[in-house]
Amino acid sequence: MNWITANLGTIIVGLIVAAVVALIIINHIKRKKQGKPRCGCGCDNCPMKDNCK
Repeated sequence: MNWITANLGTIIVGLIVAAVVALIIINHIKRKKQGKPRCGCGCDNCPMKDNCK
């Protein structure tokens, strides 16, 4: 219990970072399933448009 209270700030920051990373990954998966580009921009003039989706 002493270790948890001594490192509570680090644990909270780590959980927040892990939650943000999880939300980013979930968003990328949803966009891919919908057929939308992952970068968020249009693919009409993009040289990598064949690799985007």
